[in-house]
Amino acid sequence: MTTEIYISYGIIMLGVIIWGALIPRKKMLSSRMVDGISTFGGAFLLASCFINLVPHMYLEGYATPVWGFKVGAAAMIGFLIQILLEQLTHGVEHGHHHDHVHHHESNHDEDMEYDVPAHTIDHKHCTVYGEHAHSTPILGLMLGLCIHSFIEGMPMVDGEGDIHQGLLWGIVLHNIPITLVLISLCMSNRYSNWKTLGMLAIFALMTPLGSLTGLYLFASNEVLSCLMMGLVVGILLHVSVSILFDHDHNKFSWFKLALIVLAFVAAYFTPGCPEIYG
Repeated sequence: MTTEIYISYGIIMLGVIIWGALIPRKKMLSSRMVDGISTFGGAFLLASCFINLVPHMYLEGYATPVWGFKVGAAAMIGFLIQILLEQLTHGVEHGHHHDHVHHHESNHDEDMEYDVPAHTIDHKHCTVYGEHAHSTPILGLMLGLCIHSFIEGMPMVDGEGDIHQGLLWGIVLHNIPITLVLISLCMSNRYSNWKTLGMLAIFALMTPLGSLTGLYLFASNEVLSCLMMGLVVGILLHVSVSILFDHDHNKFSWFKLALIVLAFVAAYFTPGCPEIYG
């Protein structure tokens, strides 16, 4: 492997672990900042899919069926895989988490569902839900996140050792809100600082491990490489669209629009695959 590949893995891992500095302080970022990061990351992923990743699906003329299988269908399969993974993750990939809490009334107990943003989970646990809040199971959520990260890392490096920069930076950006949610959920479950950091380390390793698996198993096979890229495109399209549109549509924000445009421009000028753009 080249030094560039090692550096890319280090960037991904550092992009997760660095947020461990928030753990001892038990204080998350502001709502506006987290929403801004999520919006920019989602828009960057969406643009990268169409500018850099989708063209890679059709390298070597694979627009025609391969082994009787249409390459574009791989994206649909990836889309469905992400829907299934969200049964475990409950939308953490979008920068939020649907948590179930028990709300106690004076005359009766009632089960209610709240959509808890990443940056407020620990505060709501202490000040809003109080004693009636209960911890959120982390095991299934971690399993879903690890599978998601492992798969999306598989086509990141091709057989020539070239890195798909659009995929790399898209992963780094959209891992930030995921990491903040994970930290908040660990706080709400009263995990120790070291245990929380260990969870972050496991999550940070998944994308590089997926990339290494893809690099040694099928990166040299153009057909399998294109099909795997299609699978990841489907996953990322689901995630990016959910990030951008899973909000209040009645509120128009020039700030959000500016972030989306900026992300599109950044994705456009991010170096593409050498096989496509030279």
